Amino acid sequence: MIRLDKPQIQQSEVVDDCLDNMRKNEKREKLSKAKDEIIKFSEEYDLLAECGNLSSISPKDKSESGASKGELISLYDDKFSKKGQTARKYYDSIILSAPNGKCPQCGQRLVRTLDHYLPKSKYPLLAITPYNLIPCCSDCNKDKLDGLFESRELETIHPYYDDFDDEVWLKAILIEQEPLSFNFFTYKPESWSDEKYRRAKNHFEVFGLNNLYKPYAAERITGEIGSISRMLQLCGEEIVKQEIMNRISDERKIYKNTWKAAVYEAIYVSTWFWEYYLPNYGR
Repeated sequence: MIRLDKPQIQQSEVVDDCLDNMRKNEKREKLSKAKDEIIKFSEEYDLLAECGNLSSISPKDKSESGASKGELISLYDDKFSKKGQTARKYYDSIILSAPNGKCPQCGQRLVRTLDHYLPKSKYPLLAITPYNLIPCCSDCNKDKLDGLFESRELETIHPYYDDFDDEVWLKAILIEQEPLSFNFFTYKPESWSDEKYRRAKNHFEVFGLNNLYKPYAAERITGEIGSISRMLQLCGEEIVKQEIMNRISDERKIYKNTWKAAVYEAIYVSTWFWEYYLPNYGR
């Protein structure tokens, strides 16, 4: 949902810092020998992601150097993400890259962790690849299961490589009953391919965005309806509608697809809201 710049972090430095102060033993030797393979696999990831073919990358559960899946994952668990370790600085840097601390996958909740876009359980060689690590809220991290992307259209939006804010695709509809509530849905822009739309729809469903946004939307409009009603009485419908349009425009100057813009648009186009609900509010 929110586009992020790719981390400007060298993979070779990440590996070196993860190996820093690791006890010299067989495990360290195997992981040290896996360094070039980790770098090569990370470069392949970057190239495939840039050309929209990340679903074609094959899982590998161990390195050619003999480092096991568990040993590779331990670079992330025990070094990259662990407080007090040399490599923790990269974890913190990626966490802080999210604008205003908001999760780029849902655009609403606060970032609490990093998500492996391709799961480390299936791609342990990518466990400490910065391009594969997305700042994320705890709920989105749980909602996105550790499955494989079997096709391009099943890939969720990748904040480092995908631009899904070029058109409006997140919409809402006002449910014509009291108390006010909304349902959110995806809309296919004319300029989009079927594949791109299916990816947006899949992202919307995987992260449960309708259920996430509904209570926020109801709370927002419930809190504003009194002032909107008073404005109607003082200024008339034309002025109030222009104010709603201004709010839609202001929201979409930042991001085209926010639940707030979708909610204001749903109100703007609702005949029931303007002809029944608002004139009778408070009576």
